[in-house]
Amino acid sequence: MKNLLILFFSVICLMMAAQDAPVYDEMVFDSDSMAKAFKPVGKNYIVLKSKRGADGMPKTSSGDSIKALNITDIVLVYTENEASNLATRDVANRERWENLIKTYPEYFKESPSLLNTCQCVIGGDAEALKKTQGFYVFIGGKQEAPEPKTVAKKEEAKPVAKKEEPKVEKKKEEKLKEEKPKKEEKVKEEKVAKKEEPKEEKVKEEKPKKEKKVKEEKPKEEVTKKEEPKEEPVVEQPVVAKVKKTGYAAPKKAKDAKVCRPPCYDGGDEGLNNFLKEAIVLTKKQKRHSGDLEATVTLMLNFDGAIKKTILLCLDEEFKKQVEDAVKQMDLWNPAVKGGITIKSQVKLVLKYDNSTKSIKPFETVITPRPAPKCTECLDDSQVFPQ
Repeated sequence: MKNLLILFFSVICLMMAAQDAPVYDEMVFDSDSMAKAFKPVGKNYIVLKSKRGADGMPKTSSGDSIKALNITDIVLVYTENEASNLATRDVANRERWENLIKTYPEYFKESPSLLNTCQCVIGGDAEALKKTQGFYVFIGGKQEAPEPKTVAKKEEAKPVAKKEEPKVEKKKEEKLKEEKPKKEEKVKEEKVAKKEEPKEEKVKEEKPKKEKKVKEEKPKEEVTKKEEPKEEPVVEQPVVAKVKKTGYAAPKKAKDAKVCRPPCYDGGDEGLNNFLKEAIVLTKKQKRHSGDLEATVTLMLNFDGAIKKTILLCLDEEFKKQVEDAVKQMDLWNPAVKGGITIKSQVKLVLKYDNSTKSIKPFETVITPRPAPKCTECLDDSQVFPQ
């Protein structure tokens, strides 16, 4: 009986631990790459060796010691020194993260920022790069190093400026003393010249000026009368202009804790299609070769719908530039809502030319974290958040 009770409680504990552990498919990652070995910024972190496979990672004393601390960032550093490594990148990184989740699920309680960093050095020294790869787990935030050099420069610049100022002022005072008698002589000469000028010439000059003004004022009145009806369309333009949304500093809470929403552009699919149609205008040459136009855009969205980072893959350089410009013009997205609160998310779009609408539109959309089956409707903010 004792053995059965022990087994029963151990199964319950395992089930509870499994419920608390995050799911890889629901995690949002930032991505980065560098052509050299990774160097962490800050002091409050530990390094754990990453592992592939499905058996979890070996526990360490340093890893166990931070389980109850506030973990803010986890960075996975991996190496690619051959072009063929790109094909297995997603599978390899998935195994590494799932092994960390199995061994240390406590690291993900506070929803830390997750980053995949590639040491992408084609033909580089694999053994040297392996020394810096693994999981870098930061506690209490990344601490940036102080900058004593810039402070020293500013302090040195102050006394130099003070010493030079009196010299300049002395030179100015000497010049002013020399120029004073010259100015006084000029003023006297000007006064004498003014007294000698005849008054009659001034009267003659003023009369034609007045006549010219009268002649010039008449056509102005006629022009204003003709141009009055043209002012109406100019006044209407600022009213039609759309005001862009403003973000917010902290996640927003919905009216109902059960409400959910996928990340979507204002107006849903139709709103996104209309935006792309206006933002990406193709040339006649591009339309003749529209089958070659394809771009994959990955948008990393913040909890307020702002685009934090964009990853763009496209072979056609001209089309790539057009898509980049369109993304810069985008307004804030409607952020994803899960459990009644806005969250970070990732939207991957495959853009192609659509013959029916004669414009570019998304033919495939992948959202991370994956929305629940009931969370497919692009609800308006007025339906989700309190007014």
